Amino acid sequence: MNETTPVSSILKRIAPIQLAAWRLMMEKHQDFMQQFEIGFRDRHNLTLNEFDTLINTPPDEQIRHRDLLRSMVLSRSALSRLLRRLEARRLVIQSPDPEDQRGVLVELTEAGRKLREESAQTNAEIIFAGFSGLTASEADELFSLVSKIRPIQPSDHIAEAAEGN
Repeated sequence: MNETTPVSSILKRIAPIQLAAWRLMMEKHQDFMQQFEIGFRDRHNLTLNEFDTLINTPPDEQIRHRDLLRSMVLSRSALSRLLRRLEARRLVIQSPDPEDQRGVLVELTEAGRKLREESAQTNAEIIFAGFSGLTASEADELFSLVSKIRPIQPSDHIAEAAEGN
């Protein structure tokens, strides 16, 4: 195996195609994540988590901290730290929730809304660049195929599912 041969290509030759397809999806995911990291950092001085926070915060209304947390893959404390950093950069405002003494409301500032819009454009550009090798019809077919992948079954049924491939 040389350093430039993707593992998915090797698996396609020596393993069940499902393993190779899974690995290929992971390789493509990693490629996209690297491009997002570079694009957000270089163009907007944002991390992926900061972008995720901005994009999941509605542009023209407040959102409860707990509701924002549900749409993200972060711990409560990590989101709190991230919001403090964004607040220090004057991208968000945090305020007490008048309906819940323990709650916090988050809203974008004007600068936060502007950065949200600009970084969303970068996000779309990266996605369209990555999918530029596909026609709209092929992208639709890919969507249909990936939609057929089933949720993982409880562990006692995994062997049965593998046998039924």
